[in-house]
Amino acid sequence: MVTIKPAAPLNGPVLLPDALVDQYVKPGADQLLLLAAFRLTALGWVENHTAHSLMRRRWVATFDGFDDVMRLPRDPVRSIVSLAYFDQADALTSGDGLWRVVGSQLLPAVGATWPVTADRSSAVQVTFEAGYDDVATEAPALQIAALLLMKHLFDGGSIEDVPATVTLLLDAQYRTPVIG
Repeated sequence: MVTIKPAAPLNGPVLLPDALVDQYVKPGADQLLLLAAFRLTALGWVENHTAHSLMRRRWVATFDGFDDVMRLPRDPVRSIVSLAYFDQADALTSGDGLWRVVGSQLLPAVGATWPVTADRSSAVQVTFEAGYDDVATEAPALQIAALLLMKHLFDGGSIEDVPATVTLLLDAQYRTPVIG
């Protein structure tokens, strides 16, 4: 089992600047708190739907043990900050130098194998950095999808009825189908 949590929050106004939001949504002064909540909801939904981090930040992924190939659950992966695991004696051990990264896959170092871990949940913890430096230029469809979803929520829509335009922008380019 893999779990993922951000080590830093989203910065909504950086990802969806107020000028862009004002152009498209046109909120009243009394709606700014509501709009801020919808902005973060839309950004979080897009991140969870696509497994992409919209801004560069740290994430912590925990795994029940080592696999031959371990997929880090947020793209684009920029760097590994640390890897720690519980060894067979159930002592927390640094995994520095044990790994290499290919895309979003964490693999054992060339010519090495993963160590044996303790038989426990969350035996391996990987802190990594993932995300875009500027989503507006590197992955504009993600930003536009979040803006459209925010407008949808602002207009009374819900997460249960996401517009097809939003999923069309995301699914063709940023989502990997799961088979099986």
